[in-house]
Amino acid sequence: MTDRLDRSNGARTPLSELSTSLHLLSAPPEDSTVECTFRYGADDPLAVHLELRVSAGTPVTWVVGRDVLSAGVKGLSGDGDFRVWPSRAQSATPLLYLRLERPRGRATLAADLTEVHRWLEHTYELVPAGEEDALLDWDTLTRVPLPPA
Repeated sequence: MTDRLDRSNGARTPLSELSTSLHLLSAPPEDSTVECTFRYGADDPLAVHLELRVSAGTPVTWVVGRDVLSAGVKGLSGDGDFRVWPSRAQSATPLLYLRLERPRGRATLAADLTEVHRWLEHTYELVPAGEEDALLDWDTLTRVPLPPA
């Protein structure tokens, strides 16, 4: 787990990252490891970015609600293209399952639940639950036109 200040947008905002290995459950053992960085920043306080490096090419990024991921360490959470839940089995390393779905495929990955839970708790030290709205730039958000429904 690393913390730093993100200066890419001209501001100095806290950023926390967790680099870890996930295990792709449907892959043969020799191809099952997927490197992943969980990224949380106060500049986007409602979201966690998961950067998955599945090959030498461009990483794949999924953006999920921090609250959805946080609820998933305790029980089934998420809907649609992202679901997350803890393992029920009592083992030396409790697991957190992440299910990613797209129209042309789906993947279920397993992470170390304790490691992800500890990192998520740290993100709530950076930005406590309920205080996310105070960090959002509402003026910018309301100036950007929404696509037609």
